[in-house]
Amino acid sequence: MNITVQEAMTIYPLSEGKIVAGAGGISRIISALNLMDAPDIYNWMKQGELLLTTGYAMKDSSELFVELLHNLNERGSSGLGIKLGRYWKEIPSTVLKEADRLNFPLIELPFEVTFSEQITALFQAQYERNTKKLNQVLDIQKQLVDFALQANERSNYFEEIQAILQCPFAVVDVLGNLLYNATSVSEKDLLSQWPWEPEYRLSRLLGQLTYHIPLWKNSQLLGYFLVMSSSLRNTSSDKGVYHQAAVILSYHLEEIQLHQTLTVGLRLGEAIERYLQGSLSLDEVGERAKRLSGDIWKGAYLCIVTPLNEMSLHEQVQKKVFIRQLQDAMKDAPPLTELISHHMFVHSKLFSLIQIPDKLGANLTTMKRIASSYSQLLRVLLNCSPSSYISSMKRTLENFMVGYEECMEAQRLSEQFAIDEPDIYFSNLEFTYLLRHVPATVMNTYTNTLLQPLWQKDEEYITEMLRTIGSYFEHNGLINETAKDLYIHRNTVLYRLEKIGELLHLDLKNPNDLLRIKLALLFKQLL
Repeated sequence: MNITVQEAMTIYPLSEGKIVAGAGGISRIISALNLMDAPDIYNWMKQGELLLTTGYAMKDSSELFVELLHNLNERGSSGLGIKLGRYWKEIPSTVLKEADRLNFPLIELPFEVTFSEQITALFQAQYERNTKKLNQVLDIQKQLVDFALQANERSNYFEEIQAILQCPFAVVDVLGNLLYNATSVSEKDLLSQWPWEPEYRLSRLLGQLTYHIPLWKNSQLLGYFLVMSSSLRNTSSDKGVYHQAAVILSYHLEEIQLHQTLTVGLRLGEAIERYLQGSLSLDEVGERAKRLSGDIWKGAYLCIVTPLNEMSLHEQVQKKVFIRQLQDAMKDAPPLTELISHHMFVHSKLFSLIQIPDKLGANLTTMKRIASSYSQLLRVLLNCSPSSYISSMKRTLENFMVGYEECMEAQRLSEQFAIDEPDIYFSNLEFTYLLRHVPATVMNTYTNTLLQPLWQKDEEYITEMLRTIGSYFEHNGLINETAKDLYIHRNTVLYRLEKIGELLHLDLKNPNDLLRIKLALLFKQLL
């Protein structure tokens, strides 16, 4: 049962009775009925129960009557109905005054009607109300499903759902922007306690009972759905309808945010092109970048450039469609599933910004795992094998253009040295990038002087040793990884490194000597 005392008093035969005191509590909810046959019945009373009695247990004692009121009120009872005529001819004024003071409904029941008739009538009325409510809920759910199936980009989601639910609500995005408000509460009052916790809760706002529903999609908070009504009840059927509407609104908010992100991303790509052409300042490019989701700039992120010259993505609509397909595909491709990313086009090159959350560990291993997964996904979508150029990790908004330039430098160097790999990291070419302006004569003299003892060996021996030391550097000095790359035993790697050290009079455990031979190999590559 879930009706108010006021509503119960409209149901026959209880309607033949009257509230004689405590009218201030007529909005109390009746959850169940109970009959009294003992003075201490309140010990078994539950919150919301309406107690019916003849008054026998406290007959001839106003003090016991008042004590009963106090105990029932403390238990959260919804009210007390008493049948006068047998044990009480009238209710004492002290009892009436106390009921008024407690705002505890005191009902004079009709004498000629039995308790069982009154109980049956209330339950029958509640059954009919529940049936009617269930049919209404089912109808609303059907309307919501029909709308969700038929909705398209031209549909006015907020107005349509408002017409279906027939109750005022507001929608706020995750940044606190009021997207829709059909309530009587102003935007200022509505957002007076912003920011909110992402939790389901009931609260009161300017007399309006408000049900807060966080809007989630793919574990991402998109905003809040606030349903308001002066008579909103915390029932499972109501909640079910509101939650169903919230799912539809979450999808719509995701579409809104995605559309905004795509538009801003494409405009940022255009701004970068204008900057590269000299018609826009770097500060102006930075201002446009700020409009992207702030989350991308809060931690470490990668810049990845993938040339798409073989694709004819010149129209804005085609670009939007491709980026949408890319983002949808990333949601189903671990470890990219929960990553925040933004994509744009710069001179027919796809420029991507991908966040690396702290929980994944912003290190080189994570960076390469994410970049490799992303480039593999691109190759599947494009049905071709373009190379992706990856910057070092960046951590501030100001560095995203530095990341773009690193990607472009990685492309230039890879083309210069004929590096044909799917993933080309700037970090692997960083020394080359720094040393490219050293005069060729200096590089040649340094290389020949250091490697002269090696040049005196036969060609096969030179090739074998250079491949070994090159793989050793490529795998950051890890012997097992070097052995796996060269398909030889780790002891063979150790033997060759020892021989190289002896031949060149270098101690490969000494960082300075390691740097010397690293420089010699880089100079040889540049030459």
